[in-house]
Amino acid sequence: MTREGLGDVDCAEALRRMQEFLDTELDGASVDAIRAHLEACEPCLENFDTEDALKRLVHRCCGASGISAPESLRVRIVSRTVRFRAN
Repeated sequence: MTREGLGDVDCAEALRRMQEFLDTELDGASVDAIRAHLEACEPCLENFDTEDALKRLVHRCCGASGISAPESLRVRIVSRTVRFRAN
């Protein structure tokens, strides 16, 4: 979904880069572009809120234990999430 007047980032790009945005893995210009998109696009903002809540829940339930999941698990989860969103 592309929305007129939302700057350089369309909905597909915002959703594709959501995990990087949440994990603060983007450069400043990308953060600004996605933040501007989220401020102007309610459906993407709702998706962001859901992703953020899920990330916080996982951190609260699993983060305090000091045990980290293997990187390969993170990659599989992110990959499946991206494929799920594409459908």
